[in-house]
Amino acid sequence: MVINKKSLTDQVYTMIKKEILNREIELGEQINTREIAEEQGISLMPVRDALRRLANEDLVENKPRVGFFVKNFSEAEINEILEVRKMHELYCLENYFSQIDKEQISKLRNKFENVEPGYFTVHDDRLHKAIVFASQNDYLIESHLKLVNHFTMLFSYLKNKRSELSRQEHVGLIDAILDEEKEKAYKILYSHLDSVHIKSESKIK
Repeated sequence: MVINKKSLTDQVYTMIKKEILNREIELGEQINTREIAEEQGISLMPVRDALRRLANEDLVENKPRVGFFVKNFSEAEINEILEVRKMHELYCLENYFSQIDKEQISKLRNKFENVEPGYFTVHDDRLHKAIVFASQNDYLIESHLKLVNHFTMLFSYLKNKRSELSRQEHVGLIDAILDEEKEKAYKILYSHLDSVHIKSESKIK
């Protein structure tokens, strides 16, 4: 990515955030501010400002006198994030089932049936958002969106060994919603969200 000279902090912020979410920078890895500045031909200030913004979003950790590191997660933190996600989505499915955008998820079903490499995360994100957005509750949606980045960061670590099963679960969930089978959809979503909890390692490697 080539950085132009306008809104440098915003551009560096977008670039680094994309690299983090795409796992081009690993969890817990130190981010070399000087290297980024030299590669882009800019000063250190916009790089540091961008990293402070990412730290405010809890995607980056700023360790005094050491540097900036991509956020890493303990087992407890991962499960707490996933628990909040579970609460949001099950609540919305239970209470706003009839308001879920059927046209949108019908289109997503076709995408899950013919998913292209690298696009599973995008479709996954859209399906889960469709369930929460059905609430039309701005406070709930805002709270959920704050967790979206963490979901994306963790996705490849949690799902890399079960992507085919996840795809089948998504298709089953969509079919249940389209068939107006609320109880079945709830059970599928509950099982799907419950299956990604971490129980083995204290840190994701």
